[in-house]
Amino acid sequence: MSDGYVCPECGLDYDTISPSDAVVAVRSYPRRFREVTALDGAADRDRLLRTRPAPETWSALEYVCHVNDVFGILAEAIRRMTVEDHPTLGFGDPDQLAIDARYAEQDPDEALDRLGAAAEGLADAIAKVGGDDWKRTGAFPWGDRDILAMTRNAVHEGKHHLRDVELGLQKVRGEG
Repeated sequence: MSDGYVCPECGLDYDTISPSDAVVAVRSYPRRFREVTALDGAADRDRLLRTRPAPETWSALEYVCHVNDVFGILAEAIRRMTVEDHPTLGFGDPDQLAIDARYAEQDPDEALDRLGAAAEGLADAIAKVGGDDWKRTGAFPWGDRDILAMTRNAVHEGKHHLRDVELGLQKVRGEG
């Protein structure tokens, strides 16, 4: 994403995210995803978390697993970008990863625990970046990005997919 990007769906404005805000936001996502997926202790919570609101839309559980994986990928990318000169960084097809990792079959609470660890690892990687390192770049499949852009993308991934989970669960519960 370039400077000035505002997500048309979730409204996140990349330019408003400072590195210190990003650390706080990333660390907040595990708690926020847990709150949304608690479903007020619903007896059919497991089924609700695994149900897709539409065939082409991931379930809440699949989104949790996706954010967990993206946070891990971004943490590793940021670490590499701080020590390597313009590394080439892969970012596989998320739909294929969802199939390969069997997102829909995972235990929801274990997935949320892994999200906590992944968020902490990402927040630590972001917090260790300083000075001119924010401008260091890596080559991604969609083009070159600097560490600041990828940090802002991490915040976007969490916010956007938390919104996806909220909206999806509303539909699955017949509320939306």
